Amino acid sequence: MPRIEWDESFSVGNAEIDQQHRVWLGIFNKMHDFLIKNDLEHSKTITIDSLQAMQDYARYHFRFEEEYMRQIGYPDLLQHRRIHKDFDNRIYQYYREALDGKIILNTEIIKMIENWLLEHILVEDKKYNLFANEQKKGAPTDTNKK
Repeated sequence: MPRIEWDESFSVGNAEIDQQHRVWLGIFNKMHDFLIKNDLEHSKTITIDSLQAMQDYARYHFRFEEEYMRQIGYPDLLQHRRIHKDFDNRIYQYYREALDGKIILNTEIIKMIENWLLEHILVEDKKYNLFANEQKKGAPTDTNKK
């Protein structure tokens, strides 16, 4: 399973959110590296710590992103917020299972997060970028004012 490397196709047209996505992908890549090593002696601790870091950053990022969407009047904010909540719940479920000593395949965790991040940033987050761009185009410019 490859790491996720940032490129401009991930940009959502907002410098702060793009930077947060870079950090988030960095957290994913670090988590990926730790979990793929299959260090059996420290596996439980690494899994728990990695999931906690992922969830902490996701919650921070989601609050920021949802506030941005609220500010631009994004009409699908509630649906987007639901997608965020579902991810948070999935990560928390993995976290609880790891704490309870249940065996979770690290490749399962990595694949789920990888698929979610790619789908979310490249599809769902692009939707509010498109909306923001349409709003900018529809706004009057100084040359249109009378």
